[in-house]
Amino acid sequence: MHNNERKLAESWIANADAWTESIRQQQIESRKIATDQVVIDAIQARNPKRVLDIGCGEGWLSRTVSNLGIEVVGIDGSEKLIAHAQAAGGAQFIHLNYEELIANPEQVGKNYDVVVCNFSLLSEELSPLLRTMSYVLSDRGVILIHTLHPFNVLNQPYEDGWRVETFEGMGDGYSSSMPWFYRTMGSWLKEIGSAGLSLIDIKEPLNPKTGKPFSLLMTTAKI
Repeated sequence: MHNNERKLAESWIANADAWTESIRQQQIESRKIATDQVVIDAIQARNPKRVLDIGCGEGWLSRTVSNLGIEVVGIDGSEKLIAHAQAAGGAQFIHLNYEELIANPEQVGKNYDVVVCNFSLLSEELSPLLRTMSYVLSDRGVILIHTLHPFNVLNQPYEDGWRVETFEGMGDGYSSSMPWFYRTMGSWLKEIGSAGLSLIDIKEPLNPKTGKPFSLLMTTAKI
C-alpha cells in the first residue's frame, strides 16, 4: 500500500471520535448550509428501494435515508467509525474497507438502486472501486459521487496530486492530518469513463456568500 494510502486509512481511525462530534454537532459550515441536503435530494430523486453508502463514516447519511423508508447498507474501513454508526443504529452498518469490497462485492449484496460516495473517494486509484460499485447496481441504478469541487483549490496548482487536510475549522480533537488525492475535472471524467460509466447529471451547490461552488455532485450510470 502506498504510504499516503496507509496514512489516509489511519487518519480515519485516529480522528473517528472528533469526526463523529463534528458531524453530529453540525460543525462543518458547508455541510450545514448546502452539501448535506444536496446529496439527500439526489438520492430521493431516484426513488430508490435500496441504497449502498460507501465510506459511510459515523452513519449520518445512512440513517437519514433509512428514515425515509429506504433500505440502506453503510460500509466503512474505520472500525471506530463503524462502531459509532452501529451504536446510533438506524441502518445496517458493516466494517469493510474498499480493498475487501473489491475482492468480494457479494459481501454487500447486489441490485442497489443508488450507490453513494459522499466525500469518501479520497484515494489515488479509483477505477477498480468504481467498477465494483457498477457490479452491485440494479439495471437502472446510479452511482452518486460527491466531492470537493475541483475549481475550489485555494491558490494551489490545478493538477492531480496528493494534498493534506488538517481539519481546521471543523471542530476540536483532531489528532492527525489526512492525505487525500485531488483530481481536476478532466481527471474525474477520465476515471468515470475508464470504469465503464457515463455522466448523466451534475450539481454544484454554491456558497451563498462567495458565489463559489462548495462541492461537485456527479450522477453516473452504467453505459
